[in-house]
Amino acid sequence: MSTTKTFHPALILLALVALAMVLHLPVLGLSFFSDDFSVIHRIGVQGDLGTGSFFRPLPDWTFYLNYVITGPSPIGFRVVNVFLLGFNGWLVFLMGRNLLATPAGAWNSTALFAGVLFICYPFHNEPQLWIIGRSTAMATAFTLLALLAATGPANLPKRCLAVGTCTALGTLCYELALLLPLLLIVSTLLQRNSRGRSEWLVPMVAAAVVAANLVLRSVFTGAVANSYGTSFFAHGIVHYVGATAKVLARLVLPPHPDWTACLSLLLATASIIVLLGILLLRRTANDREARSRLITLAVLLLVACGIGIIGGVSTRTSESDRFLYLPSAFLSMILAYGLSLITNAVLRYASCGGLIIIMLFAMHDNHAHWKHASATIDRIVEAMPHPPPTGHLLVNGLPGDHDGAFIFRHGLREALFFAGRDGAHVVRADTVWRDAVDTTKVFVLSTENMDDTLRMTHDDRLVRWNGQDLLPFNP
Repeated sequence: MSTTKTFHPALILLALVALAMVLHLPVLGLSFFSDDFSVIHRIGVQGDLGTGSFFRPLPDWTFYLNYVITGPSPIGFRVVNVFLLGFNGWLVFLMGRNLLATPAGAWNSTALFAGVLFICYPFHNEPQLWIIGRSTAMATAFTLLALLAATGPANLPKRCLAVGTCTALGTLCYELALLLPLLLIVSTLLQRNSRGRSEWLVPMVAAAVVAANLVLRSVFTGAVANSYGTSFFAHGIVHYVGATAKVLARLVLPPHPDWTACLSLLLATASIIVLLGILLLRRTANDREARSRLITLAVLLLVACGIGIIGGVSTRTSESDRFLYLPSAFLSMILAYGLSLITNAVLRYASCGGLIIIMLFAMHDNHAHWKHASATIDRIVEAMPHPPPTGHLLVNGLPGDHDGAFIFRHGLREALFFAGRDGAHVVRADTVWRDAVDTTKVFVLSTENMDDTLRMTHDDRLVRWNGQDLLPFNP
């Protein structure tokens, strides 16, 4: 699967971006989803570029620029997200050349196949379809760029400068870039290069930049992590062991609502992975360099799963599959390299083709969930009645997601605004109940603001989404 034929890297970049665009043509025109509405409204319409409770300013700046150029067009934003997928696939290709010891100036079909696998990988669709998932893709890009610089041929000062710059930019995008010092330590330990002890300066620079970022977070947001982020660290060791198993399972398996089916599929898949691992170890028994590459990639994969382990991924739906975005880069390299070790050409290419076909079918299924969510959003907005002249329109029963594809957990008012509708007096009524003593009193509670309980008045109107339409509702 390798050759020394030379192709200009720019041509490979164009090819991978084109592949990403083609695969996502059916979903480019979908609506915004949930938080997309509120974030794009805040940044584009209100011009609010404040950091809020999260410290991810760089993606917000790109959203503002996107809005200035394309307006509130979902396709204008989503094209950028899909371009980032292609760009990151190209970085995976370049990383493959570095880590798989391809001769300088040559391209390598194994590294290229790794980039293709990353683009076809079906379990990280959030950063493409959910607009604000762009932050994950941007942080991954800077993380891979930092690793490329660290493993590249430049002298130590240039590599330290490049790594420090990429780390700084990545940590301004998403928290996964905080893993860079650990990733660089693994790379330094397992690459076994001959650059000497001074090589440890590279991860030290990244660690210093991460520390500076944490200080900045505290200054601008008032805390290193907000309540949402802090809650991820409130569990015991058993929880994180289970979370590790979930992340590793979701890297290779689609979500399934039945946990017993998930367990059976996991056991079967684990058996296949163990068998393939044994075969790879036997295949590389006399090739210490090949085994070292596999170990390096495997440990990098495990470290990259850190955010998913802490934040948790769902085994029931595709929610949180953005946490698999960075790990899937290393998984793609492992798969490509493992397949390259198959000596029989027919079996090798058949295995590559079969893997791509399986991935594309899984991607199609995931896209179907987002298409359903988009159609539901459009129907809800179209069916939304006008608020009463002197009261509120209270809307109950809005779906939060469809199999992990976000709908209206947030952003209802902003969605109505973008559709040219009046959303100022529309209130999500996630919970509706009557007073136990005075049954004439009706209260509503919205999960968007858990501290605000609204008492329904005679001027208010209560409707409920039944899956197809918004109809009058009497609790």
